[in-house]
Amino acid sequence: MELDDSEAGGNSDTTVTLLFELVAENLGWASMALLENDVERASMVVESDRLFDQRCDRVIAAIKEQLGERTFDPDELEDLVATLQIIPELERSADLTVHIATRASQGLGRVIPPLSRGLIQSISDQAVAMWRTVGEAYAAHSRDARGRLEDADRELDELCASLASEGLADIERPKVAADLALVARFYERLGDHAVNLGRRIEVLSAPRRLDLSPTAFPAPRPDVPHQHSNPLRRTLSRLRRIRLVPTDNRFFDLFDASAANVQDCSHELIKVTSSFSDLDERFDRIKSFERRGDQLTRELLRLLDVSFITPFDREDIHALVEEIDDVVDAMFEAASLIQLVQVEADLPEVPRQAEILDRMTEEMVALISSLRSKVGTRYRLEQIEQLEHEGDTIHRQAIARLFSGDYSALEVLKWKDIVQALENAVNAVEDVSDVVESIVVKES
Repeated sequence: MELDDSEAGGNSDTTVTLLFELVAENLGWASMALLENDVERASMVVESDRLFDQRCDRVIAAIKEQLGERTFDPDELEDLVATLQIIPELERSADLTVHIATRASQGLGRVIPPLSRGLIQSISDQAVAMWRTVGEAYAAHSRDARGRLEDADRELDELCASLASEGLADIERPKVAADLALVARFYERLGDHAVNLGRRIEVLSAPRRLDLSPTAFPAPRPDVPHQHSNPLRRTLSRLRRIRLVPTDNRFFDLFDASAANVQDCSHELIKVTSSFSDLDERFDRIKSFERRGDQLTRELLRLLDVSFITPFDREDIHALVEEIDDVVDAMFEAASLIQLVQVEADLPEVPRQAEILDRMTEEMVALISSLRSKVGTRYRLEQIEQLEHEGDTIHRQAIARLFSGDYSALEVLKWKDIVQALENAVNAVEDVSDVVESIVVKES
């Protein structure tokens, strides 16, 4: 399937609407392939991911071209920035449909118990309906979908928890149990992404009014440890009872490589935030780190697919893979915004945010390395927590400066998303530490 003329012509809105439809469509095909053990259909879903990524790249390129052609008013600029924030979540959602299709291509459908088949069908129907709802909301610029999506997501979480529990009942086949739990996790994440996008669309479709009040900026997250509060995560935690002892270090090697890639990306981000010269060249380097991170993520997930024996629980490995990838994605988003919106006035707190982030990634590299021996892990966790508190302080100072009256409304709009993207990256490193802490507790 090739890109059509409307996409080639740079119609971003049309292409984004198509991307929503493709996630729903591929989710349905992946589920069907899993239930019918259809390897050919599963391969088709996997292969379609390349074209999906091309479409995402085309949207970003089209927006970049528009920004270079003329000056935008605040409303138009806010729409473009919102679209930029939607694209990465669509890409991650498409990747989750590929993960489901990959399980199908490996023959999981042959060993799924009857009750689990019925649950998977119900889960798929619910998830596909959610993605059709959020896609229609984007196309119509509707603000009415969020409540329905949140209600549907709660039902989806319960169904996914039931699927994971059903898998655990088959204790004599631990790999089947683990695979079913992971599939449940993939569907649950797809539901979460649909809800997140529904919230973004609600904001995007709101009456056009510049809100410069402090409540327009997300508050720093409360200082509480990561909690697996939903039914699926509570069920997944029981999988530790069937964990087996590892026989090689390939997982650790890949985790070390992923952490090092994050640190390399943060080093480059410091250069971007300290001087806005040579932005295109520096952005390309950060984009290469983001692509490298995606490659390492795929390698880790492929290794997880083919490994019967893993260093620690499968759901923890998958969570750690996702959280490390999220750090690079957040840094890439910050760099993208800096390059695209072309801020003029300086904001002193932004380089300080990047410096804190860089120090946190250094600690994260040491933390990931400590997973091999479990030596020094607690110290690294405490260091990351302390740095995260410093990052929250700088974030609040940045918001206060933006409200000082020294910045125009347009500059506030540009800076607020950059500041928040950097704060998201700081929080993402903390999320990595939360997963590692959970692993250490289970291993103790």
